[in-house]
Amino acid sequence: MRSNKSNLLYFFLFLLLNTIFCSCSKDSVDIDDIVPYRKINVTLNLTYHTDLTNNKAIYFNDVYGETVGYNNHGIFVYRSNNEYFAYDATCTNDVESSEHVILNDPNDPNAWNSGAKCPVCNSEFLISNGAQPIDGSVAIYPLKKYKTSLSGNYLHIYNYQKN
Repeated sequence: MRSNKSNLLYFFLFLLLNTIFCSCSKDSVDIDDIVPYRKINVTLNLTYHTDLTNNKAIYFNDVYGETVGYNNHGIFVYRSNNEYFAYDATCTNDVESSEHVILNDPNDPNAWNSGAKCPVCNSEFLISNGAQPIDGSVAIYPLKKYKTSLSGNYLHIYNYQKN
C-alpha cells in the first residue's frame, strides 16, 4: 500500500510540472485570441506599387477602396528577396485603440529600419523580423500575420476563419 501512495505522489508531481512547463509558453497563444478575426481577401497590383522595393514596408489603410485590418487599422506589406509578408497594423497590446501602429520614417537615423511603433503604448515592432516586438516594448506578441501569394504582378493577401 505504501508503494502505491509513493507512485501516486510521483505521478501527480510529474503531472503538475508538465502542466506548468507546457502551458506557459507565449507561442501557445492564438493571435486570433488577441487581435480578433476579420476577413482579409484583397489583391494588390504591384505594377502600381513600384515603391515596394526589397527590404521595405508600405502601409495600406485600404486596398482599392476596401478597408483592411482589424478595426480598419490597415495593413503593412513587407518585401524581402521577392517574398512578400503582410501584417495587421493593430498593436497587440492596445487592440481596441482607435490608433494603429505607424511605420517609422525611413529618413530618421534614430528609427529602426523596417520598424513600426504604436503611438499609444510606444511598443516597437521590427517588420523585417516577423513583426516581433523589440526588447523593452510593452507588447509581447508580434503583429498579426496574413497569408500572401504572388501570381505575376498580383499579390493576394488573405486569411481564413478557423473551423
